[in-house]
Formats: sequence, C-alpha cells, structure tokens
Amino acid sequence: MRRVRVETPGTCGEYIQGWYDGSPCLVSSPIDRYSRIIITEGPGNLDTLKPKTQKQVAEIFRRFAIPQAEKKHLHFTMSSDIPLEKGMASSTADIAGMAAGLSAYFSLELTPGDIGSLCTGIEPSDNLMFERLNLFNHISGSVLKEFDGTVEADILIIDFHGGIDTMSFNETQDDYSSDDLDTFAEIVTQFGKGVRTKSLKDIGAACTKSAILNQKRLKKNYLDCLISLSCDFGGLGTVIGHSGTVIGIMYDKSDFQEEGFLKAFKKYVPEAVYAELYQNRLIPGGIKITTDEV
Repeated sequence: MRRVRVETPGTCGEYIQGWYDGSPCLVSSPIDRYSRIIITEGPGNLDTLKPKTQKQVAEIFRRFAIPQAEKKHLHFTMSSDIPLEKGMASSTADIAGMAAGLSAYFSLELTPGDIGSLCTGIEPSDNLMFERLNLFNHISGSVLKEFDGTVEADILIIDFHGGIDTMSFNETQDDYSSDDLDTFAEIVTQFGKGVRTKSLKDIGAACTKSAILNQKRLKKNYLDCLISLSCDFGGLGTVIGHSGTVIGIMYDKSDFQEEGFLKAFKKYVPEAVYAELYQNRLIPGGIKITTDEV
C-alpha cells in the first residue's frame, strides 16, 4: 500500500509585492513552518478536509480524469503549524501540498508551475511551491521573472492581532500610481541584485521599501517603529505580510543585537496588540515529498 508524505512551507508574507509590467506580483518568503499531509489507501475521508482543499482534489481528479471511485479509497491526514489569516500562506501551503501529494500518489508528474497554476485557480496564492525565487503573478499563476538564487537568514516574526481575508484584499489592489510602479520596478531590481550577489543587505533593503510602499494599501501601525528598531539593533530589513498582519525582522545572528531589540520592542510596542513572537528561518521554497510502501 502506497503512502505519500508531503511537507509544504508557510511564509512570513512576501519579500516584495506590487505591480510589474502590468501584472500584480509577489515573491513569497518561505519559512520553516509547515503544512503536512499524509495520503494513504484507506477509508475515504475527503469530506473532513477544508473546502479549498476539497476543491483542489476535485480539480485534479477532473483535469486528469481520475475515476471518482478512487476518492472512496483515499485517506488524508493533515496538520499545520502555520497560523491562519495572518499572511503566512497557510491556505496556499495546504492546497499546494495537496496537489503535490496527489501528483506523487497517482504519478501525475506535476511541476511547480503546474501546482502554482492549480492553486491560483482556487484563490490568489503564494509561490512557495518553487524552490528558486521568482516574481509570480499570484492571480494568474504565471512567472514574470526568475531570480538567480534563494534566501537563507533568521527572522523574528511578530504576529499582530487580527486577520485578513486575502481574497477580498486582492480585489482592491489595482490602484498603483505611476510613481508607485516606478518605485516597485526599482525594488524588483534591487531585490534581484541582492539575490544574485547573495547580499542580504540589498535583499533586506528591498523588502523594507516594499513594506513601506504597501502602507498605502494595508497600513501597519507599528511598521515605522519596527523599521527603526531593526536599523538600531543590526537587523537586515523588514519583511511583511502584504495582505496579512505579520511583520518580520530579517537578521544575521552574528550582527543582530537580539536582547537589545526585544527590550526596546517591549518598550514601544504594547503587549496587547500582538499575539506571539516567532523565531524562524527564511529558507528556500519547494515542497518535500516522500513516498513509501506500508
């Protein structure tokens, strides 16, 4: 009996997000928090999955003409340590992981691009299914630009109270001015240079500029404060959930004065406005799949 195990990363929002060459786009920032799925032969329990995940299963069965009777013999086990409605890609991780898992189970050979297209057919999605970074149209699923590399660094994530409906947010994000478009084009260039030269300083600066640009669309009350504290204590830049509530401080352990940062953070940011602080790693994207016989 075949068993497929899937591990899909969440994100601390996006390194950058905006409009480029006439298209909405983003670069997700994968972290070491995961959605996990196990698919085995057993009593069918499709009706226990979340609606979007059920929709992904239905679309894959339709697209690849998999007999509907197979659903009665698929048993799914799902778990996740990605917070919901925070801009951390909990939903994308679930539906991308399901696509990858079914691809392995039925030998469909789906590529990351195929999975990205399937996900955006359900909702605006992150591009965490790609191992290497790209500028991704999170509405259509197309790749606008490839970047030559990945990012790895530590990140301190502040989980502010509240939640955002990503679907509703993305329906209102087509009002970029010409100045905004020029600014974002510069951000893309700086980010790409940082990835190519492995400069975390350039990458962090691009992320911070994108976070500031996004204030016109979804204001984060403590963003300016956190950008200043990051600079004061050796952080590399500020990474946000552009359609969420999280703010992350990207850093290198050798340069970041974490104790001083946390002391100042607690002085200037009231405990009542945030739920948690997470210590995570920024990692390459991509979905890990293990297949075995049980």
